[in-house]
Amino acid sequence: MGLVTRLLPLLALALAGCQQAAEPPEPDLYHLADTDHPVVSLAVTADRDRLHVAWVEEQADGAYFARHSQSEDGGYSWSDPVAIDTDQRAPSRVHRSNDLRIAAHGDHLLVVWQTRGEGFADSGPMVMAESKDGGQNWMATPPPATEEDSQAHGFFGLHADAEGTWHLAWLDMRDGSQGLRYAQRPPDQQDWNLTHTLDPATCQCCWNTVASADDRVWVLHRALDPRDMALATSEDGGGSWQLDGVVGSFGWDVDACPHVGGDLALVNGGNQRLHALVWTGEDQAAGIHHLHAPADNTTGWSSPRRLGGNNAGNPALIATGAGGLLAAWDEDNRIHVANDRNGSWDEAVVSVDDRRASHPLLTATRHGVQIFWTERDADGQRRWAMARLPAKPAGSP
Repeated sequence: MGLVTRLLPLLALALAGCQQAAEPPEPDLYHLADTDHPVVSLAVTADRDRLHVAWVEEQADGAYFARHSQSEDGGYSWSDPVAIDTDQRAPSRVHRSNDLRIAAHGDHLLVVWQTRGEGFADSGPMVMAESKDGGQNWMATPPPATEEDSQAHGFFGLHADAEGTWHLAWLDMRDGSQGLRYAQRPPDQQDWNLTHTLDPATCQCCWNTVASADDRVWVLHRALDPRDMALATSEDGGGSWQLDGVVGSFGWDVDACPHVGGDLALVNGGNQRLHALVWTGEDQAAGIHHLHAPADNTTGWSSPRRLGGNNAGNPALIATGAGGLLAAWDEDNRIHVANDRNGSWDEAVVSVDDRRASHPLLTATRHGVQIFWTERDADGQRRWAMARLPAKPAGSP
């Protein structure tokens, strides 16, 4: 498999910024993975300035397999892909709104995906693989739930905290309705702690997001009635939980699943603030919205601030250091990013115009912020791509 990477001393991508005083962020690096087969799922994470990307390819005969690669220079060069082959069920039920997930703590990596099975629409149980040498070798590892608990588990949020505890949130129907479940695995242990039901009845098929800080753990998920995003909070490291209500009260009343989740980012400053990027299909507010709340009072959300247009979806959010934020989303087959400069968001397009791009993911390292996505070219080939915004974009304060 070949990899194509380009440095951009001048902006070589198509940028379309808002008409604002601030300059839009400009990528300095563009990377396109020349994969052997169509990419149907993508996951990324960063730890200690090392980037990890995992993806799933679909062969012409309908076989699925996962691969992993890493970069230590902000995405300029990548290791040769390694197959995540552990003789377990293949990642045959993943797609871009139900992705495989990867998390890292040093050289210890964990990956989770959904398989085909006996559940609704051929959905099946989760499979987990781990590596303890930075992704060179992979082995099977027990997941926190099996088919004895529920026929299918999916729409994962996977997170490794600063101490090396693994946090996993997912949806399954163990109590007769699709609900939000959570389990954690302490550092240097093989077994997962007791599974908690955080919300017994949720939207059926939107991805979940897990974030943590000190003893606090948050899970952002889509509620059932109304279909607004909601937050579950733990103040004791995941031992006990409470529902803190909706994140953006749009009152979206619909009996359907949009297949769109949200994202969380924690910003440190004088007071820690938890930021959320959520999507709604409510007619008067359709699109994505940014909100924030004190980290110690996540019932006190700000009024939603809309980013992008009516067709904006699949949001991603990350803290960029020094109190900064970067948001990303797809809109009209292009990847948009917006940089928060003291409450004023500047916007740009970072994907190539002649490709159909969707579902951005974000990482941050000392080299800058990396925006990943999947795209389909004119020949129908599906690959993953990345653009990097430098650590100090031109025009930054």
